Amino acid sequence: MKDNRFIPHYNQDKSCWEVEFPNRATEEGDLLYVTCEYLWTSLYYPYNTCETKGKEFHGHSHSIDGVISAVLHDPEGFTIDGFEEYYSQQERELLVKLQEKLKQDCDGVK
Repeated sequence: MKDNRFIPHYNQDKSCWEVEFPNRATEEGDLLYVTCEYLWTSLYYPYNTCETKGKEFHGHSHSIDGVISAVLHDPEGFTIDGFEEYYSQQERELLVKLQEKLKQDCDGVK
């Protein structure tokens, strides 16, 4: 029988996902993070905000949640222009709607 602790699994005691490795430390966290560590890869979502636009390095996240957070922090400056290929049509539509709604709702607050 194979040793299943080297496969991502939920640890009830710690209330998180984990994966053990024979030659490095155990990784713990949310399911996406643990799965990416297990596969030695990650998702990549590049974008720009007022802070990164025109600079050598753009902003990025390894989850769509992180991208949404960037929109929430900078609805005026956020853009995925030039990076559209990294996003599905559904993700692009969600980000556009969120950005438009934030701009609309924040406009009355200023």
